[in-house]
Amino acid sequence: MNRLKDMSESAAWHLMIAAALEGARQQGYVLKKQPGRGLSNTYQLTRNGKTQTASVRTTRDRWVAFPPLDDGKRWKTLDDVDLVLVAAVDDRLNPQNVDVYLFPANEVRKRFDASYAARIENGHTVRNNYGMWVMLDKGDDAVISQVGHGIAETYPRIANFSIDELEGAVSKDVRRLADGSAPETDEAGSVVQTGPSLSTVAEVLAFARERIAALTGMPADAIKVDLKMGV
Repeated sequence: MNRLKDMSESAAWHLMIAAALEGARQQGYVLKKQPGRGLSNTYQLTRNGKTQTASVRTTRDRWVAFPPLDDGKRWKTLDDVDLVLVAAVDDRLNPQNVDVYLFPANEVRKRFDASYAARIENGHTVRNNYGMWVMLDKGDDAVISQVGHGIAETYPRIANFSIDELEGAVSKDVRRLADGSAPETDEAGSVVQTGPSLSTVAEVLAFARERIAALTGMPADAIKVDLKMGV
C-alpha cells in the first residue's frame, strides 16, 4: 500500500520536504530559506560557523533529476549550490519510511555529467532545461540510463523517518519552513515532481519515454508510446 497516495500531492510533497529539513537539523545544521530563490527550494545550512547552500529534492522512486543547460555544460540549480539534500521513500510501491541523504553537490555533478555523456554517446536524446534522472541506489553501468548510479551507497543516509511517525518527529521550526515552501504546480494545480513543467502532448509523451527508458534500460528512441483519446 502506497500511503503517500492517500495524501494530496501538496501534502505528500510538504511531508517529504519536512523530512529532508528535519534530517539536516538533527545533524546539527541551522536552516534558513535562501532569499531571492523563489520556488527553487534552496536553503542555507549552517554548522560550526560554516554556511553552505543546499538544493532540496524529493523522490518517490529513488531517482533524482536536474535539468541540463547548454548541452550538458551546466546544470540548472545544481551548479549554484554546495550540497544536495534528498528525501527518498524506502520503497517505490509500498513506502513506509523516508530516507534523508546529504550529498556534496560536486559529487552529484560528476554523476550527472557521466550520465549525460553516456546517453549522448549512445544516441539518447537529452533536452536542455528538461529534467534528467540519475539513480540513487546501486545499478548497472552496462545499462546506459543507469550510468552515474549509486551515490546513496557512497554517502549513506543521514536520517530515516517512519511515515506514520514523521509528522510528530518534525520540529515546529522545520514544519514552518516546510509549510512556507511552495512546489511548482501545473495548470491544473497538481504538484510537479522534480523535473520539467509539461505543457504539450508531445512533451508528455517524450517524458513518458524517458521515464520508461530509465526503468527498463532501453534507449528512449526505441520506445513507442501510443496515445488514445475517447469521449
